Amino acid sequence: MAEDSQTLRQIHWRELFPFLHLFRAFRVAIHPSKLFLGLLLVLLLYLGGRVLDAIWPTAYCTTAGEIDRYSAYQTGRNPTESFETTSESLRQERIEQYAALLRSEGLRTDRDSALEAARHGELYGDLQRHIIQHRNEAIDKANAAAEKSKTDIDNNKNLTEAERKLEYRRIADTRESEIQKAQRQAAAQIEELSRLAPRRIFAEFMDYEARQFQAIREAALTGNWLGGMSFGGSRAMADMSAMMAENALARNRTSSMPVSFGPVSVVQGLVNFAVLGPGWMVHYHFGYFILYAAWFLLVWAVFGGAIARIAAVDVSRDETISVRQALRFSTSKVVSFIFAPLIPLIIILIAGLVIAAGGLLLWIKVIGPIIVGAFFILALLAGFVMTLVVALTAGGFNVMYPTIAVEGTDSFDAISRSFSYVVGRPWKMLFYTVISLIYGSITFVFCRYFIFVMLSLTHFFAGWFLGGRPARYWPEIWPPVSDQSLPYDIVFPALAWSEKIAAGLISFWIYIILGLLAGFVVSFYFSSNTIIYLLIRREVDAAEMDDVYLEETDDDFSEASVATSAESAPNVETATPPTAPAPDAAP
Repeated sequence: MAEDSQTLRQIHWRELFPFLHLFRAFRVAIHPSKLFLGLLLVLLLYLGGRVLDAIWPTAYCTTAGEIDRYSAYQTGRNPTESFETTSESLRQERIEQYAALLRSEGLRTDRDSALEAARHGELYGDLQRHIIQHRNEAIDKANAAAEKSKTDIDNNKNLTEAERKLEYRRIADTRESEIQKAQRQAAAQIEELSRLAPRRIFAEFMDYEARQFQAIREAALTGNWLGGMSFGGSRAMADMSAMMAENALARNRTSSMPVSFGPVSVVQGLVNFAVLGPGWMVHYHFGYFILYAAWFLLVWAVFGGAIARIAAVDVSRDETISVRQALRFSTSKVVSFIFAPLIPLIIILIAGLVIAAGGLLLWIKVIGPIIVGAFFILALLAGFVMTLVVALTAGGFNVMYPTIAVEGTDSFDAISRSFSYVVGRPWKMLFYTVISLIYGSITFVFCRYFIFVMLSLTHFFAGWFLGGRPARYWPEIWPPVSDQSLPYDIVFPALAWSEKIAAGLISFWIYIILGLLAGFVVSFYFSSNTIIYLLIRREVDAAEMDDVYLEETDDDFSEASVATSAESAPNVETATPPTAPAPDAAP
């Protein structure tokens, strides 16, 4: 009897290689509903920081590049001066320079009033207007000199036509060179002014975090995962990092750009992003940190939970729920979303307080140190618990929100599942995270360059037919698009009132586009981690990927009843309704 032959007709690559599911994250993340929620999340976080900056006292502001200097001092080097001493001396130096600038421009006459105004960053707009006024005077002077030279050439009858054209070209080149010189000088002065002015806390923090995100993306694309890491590293690496910081500070005395330490690894960038940046705010601006952290957790819980919910239903069942349904789910679970990352922190804090309470025994003479030494094993156990919670939280934090979004449970279930999955499949979790990070970096580069080309083409054709004065002021209404930095600053004192309105409206729409790019990052983060959670859950709990918690709302019931009626209706034009059963009939 011949053996039955079977033909291989199709290979389910996602079943053979489960990590291929992660490549669905881009399609899931660019869905309009998730981009819209991501944009709202980014805008609310930004507006919250700006409002805090506006109401926060200027006396507690920072200086440009302070977090970079803080990072240099946290690399293990033992400087001769503390970070606080260096920052305070640099702050006083910038106040002196700002006051000298106010006095040189005639905005303040005596030194004391100039120092007081410089300490609070007053008259900043007036200084900008003076710089722009000096620039315009230099440009008018160059134009007048060019016109005078042209008149002299026209009156000179001894020149041939070829010589006359040659002189005209020389005059035009000289005029253009003087104008560019005046513009460069004004730009440098405005940059120096922004360096001297007090720096708002949120502005400094966001600038640092954005640069670390950019560094992480570039390091992931170039494969630099561990090289160059200096946090807690060798003394030589720490000394080199601090020396680079000091050299950069010395070179950037006339620049508002923050100091740079060169390329960093993915791990070092993550440490800078998640530890050093927030650590600086906790250490030196604790009250500000508490207020903004509370706002951040609330916004992240509501809108991040909604994005995770849409991604969970989309990935598991290939269905789409509305933004209203997603927000209704996230607001109903907002307490769980908030406390999922907070409970591990509370556990660490309680264990730390227990150790601190035990340390109070050292105040007891003679017997106190003996008791502490005898029971010090308990402090070590508490330290072990804190370290274990930190490690499990770092590994499972990314899947806490997807757990609540997929299972519809609470924060305790999110913590227990994330911790158990990290313990059960640590290397698989790490592998999926690395693949997601690399793929996310590639898609982010694609989206970023797409927006860059879009803005560049729009900028070019918008100013193509402009001539005369508008052509000179168009780059100030909307500066040329830079591949290095898509955000830009507008020097409003250089514009007329109508041009200020135009510049403000144009920047509003451009920053909405840039906000969508940031919203894509948020959407991709939740979408990819939802896929990771479903994959790990299938391996650990043997649960299918289409197993997701679905709410039964009134709308869902009505839609389901309509669909059921449509399916069960007979395929005839008229149907006789069934007769009602007798009252005493058996059911």
